[in-house]
Amino acid sequence: MRVIRDSALAQQIKDLHRHHCQICGVRLRLPNGSYAEGAHIRPIGQPHNGPDEPGNILCLCPNDHVLFDRGALTLTDGLRVFDEVIGQITGDLRLAPQHAISVTHVAYHRETARQVARPASPSELRLL
Repeated sequence: MRVIRDSALAQQIKDLHRHHCQICGVRLRLPNGSYAEGAHIRPIGQPHNGPDEPGNILCLCPNDHVLFDRGALTLTDGLRVFDEVIGQITGDLRLAPQHAISVTHVAYHRETARQVARPASPSELRLL
């Protein structure tokens, strides 16, 4: 079952950031305007039950949206971008004064992403 999200809210966040990706700064320009995606930090719907609210939405380019959703990029509590593949901070999340990011959702995303990405233990491998 798919959760209906508030597309006007995502558009508001994208407008606040002028469609610039909060991770890399890229703004995709198309013939009919700029393009960015509204990405939930804590996913909405089961099993995560993240809220559809401004503090849980980022403005991202399609590439960083996929990397973020798949756990290759996470955020520190200080809103620094951490590349989980290379194991280091690559920069700061781009912020707008009118858009407060929820550190609670950031921590949830980071922990969830690291649980999914962690290698299986020897005992788990025996079960496979």
